[in-house]
Amino acid sequence: MLTQRVARHITALLLFASLAALLPIACGAAPNPDESKPQGSLRVALLLETPTGDNDWSDSLVAGLRQAEQELGVRATVMVAQPGHDDAALQEMFRTAAASNDLVLVASSGLHEVLRNNAANFRRTMFGCIDAGVRAPNIMSITFADEQAAYLAGAAAAMVARQTSLPGMRGSKVMGWITGEDCPSMRSLLGGFTEGVRVIDPEIRVVNVVTGSFADAEAGRVAARKLLDQGADVLVLASGAGNGPALQEVKARNAYAVGLDTNKDAQLPGHVITSILKNPNKAVYDIVAAAASGKFAGKEILVRDLQNGGVDITDMATFKAAAGKNTPQDLDRRLRELRGEILNGGVRLKSLRERTLCDCL
Repeated sequence: MLTQRVARHITALLLFASLAALLPIACGAAPNPDESKPQGSLRVALLLETPTGDNDWSDSLVAGLRQAEQELGVRATVMVAQPGHDDAALQEMFRTAAASNDLVLVASSGLHEVLRNNAANFRRTMFGCIDAGVRAPNIMSITFADEQAAYLAGAAAAMVARQTSLPGMRGSKVMGWITGEDCPSMRSLLGGFTEGVRVIDPEIRVVNVVTGSFADAEAGRVAARKLLDQGADVLVLASGAGNGPALQEVKARNAYAVGLDTNKDAQLPGHVITSILKNPNKAVYDIVAAAASGKFAGKEILVRDLQNGGVDITDMATFKAAAGKNTPQDLDRRLRELRGEILNGGVRLKSLRERTLCDCL
C-alpha cells in the first residue's frame, strides 16, 4: 500500500512538473500585447510661451518631441502658456511640469529665466535648456552659433539685392529685420546678418523692428508694412506668429524675405531668398534621447555651429530655380569663400548671447 501511494505521488509530481515546464513555452508563444509596451517610460514635458500653428519655432520643437515619442517610447506632454501670461503664470506652469515629469524642456527667454531661478528646487528632475546655456548638474543645454548662419544669409541677401533685374527689386539699399523680442539670441542673429550684408555692400542699412511679442501675429504684419513703406527690398522674418502675416505683405508688395529656424523657402518660391536653419526639433530629440538612454549630460552646454552642422542656410535651390538668369553669377562661389573663412577662423563673429546664464546648484 505504501509503495503504491508513493508511486501515485511521484506520478502526480512528474505530471505537475511537465505542465509547469510547458506553461512558459505556451505563454511565450502568445504574449500579452500590453507586455510589449514600454514599462515606466520617461515622462517628458515641453513648455511653450507661444502657441503652435505658425510653422515656426514652437512647431519645430513639438515636431522633435513627437519624433522622440514615436521612436523612443517616451510619454510626452506639451504645455502652452495662456495668451497674455505673466511671470507668475510661467512659474506655475514650470513647477507643475517639474513635479510630475522626469524631463522638462524649455526654449524661450522667459522660461530660461524661470529655469535659472527654480532648477535647484527640483534636483531629481532633468531639464533641457534650448537656445541658452544654464549650467547645473540636472540641466543639459543646447545653444546655437546661429550668427554664423545669419552671416551667410546676410551676404546672400545683399548679393541678391543688387539684382535690380529681379521683379520688385528696387536697389533701395534698405533691408528690414522683424523680431518679436529684443533678447540676446535675436541680437546675435541680427549682428551676424548685418555683418554679412556689409561684407558685400557696406551701404545697405538693416533696420530692426521689435514687435514686442513672438505671439502677436498682427504686429508682424504692421511691422512688415512699415519697413516696406520705408523702401526695404528684403525682410528677415524672425517674429514667430507674426512671420506668416509679414510674408503675406512681402507677397503683396512683390518684395523678398529671409526665413528663420526651419526651411521657409517654399512658402513663397522665388521671393524667400534663403532660410537661417537652427533645427530646434533636433535639439529636442537629442536631449530626450540622451535622457532616455541614461546619457543625460548635466552641466553640459553643447554648441551647434557651422562646423558640426548644427546651423546653416538652405541651398537656395527654390530661389535659384525661380530667379533663373537673374541669380547672381558669383553667388555660390562667394558663399563658399565666406563659409570657409568662418570655419578657418578668418571671420570671427561676436555672439551677443550670454554664454552661461548661471552656474546653478
